[in-house]
Amino acid sequence: MTETENSEYVTIYSTVENEDAAVHMATSLVRDKLIACANLKSGMRSIYEVDGIIQFESEVMLIMKSQRILVDKVIERIKEMHSYQTPCITVWPIIDGNVDYLSWIKHQTINTH
Repeated sequence: MTETENSEYVTIYSTVENEDAAVHMATSLVRDKLIACANLKSGMRSIYEVDGIIQFESEVMLIMKSQRILVDKVIERIKEMHSYQTPCITVWPIIDGNVDYLSWIKHQTINTH
C-alpha cells in the first residue's frame, strides 16, 4: 500500500452549477457529518466538449475535507444531490498537515464504516 492509499484524510473536489447548489450540498454534507467543512469558490469557468461542441460554463468549485473511510458515502450523496448526469468528483489524499486540523476533521466527521 502506498503512502497516499494509506492516508486517513482526504480532500474531495467537485463543481456545481451555481452558489445555491453549492451551499445546499455543502450544508447537507456537514450536517450529516460526512465532511468536516467545504470551501466554495464562485466565478470558476469550465470549458469542455459535448457531442463535438465546445461548452463554456460558469461553475462553483467545492473543496471538502473528510476521512477516507467516508469517501464512498460522500460520493453517493453528492451524486444524489447533483444536477449533472456525470458530476466531477475527485478525491485527493491528504498526506500531511497540521495535526490539530486533521484531528478536527476526524472529530467533525463520523466513522460509519
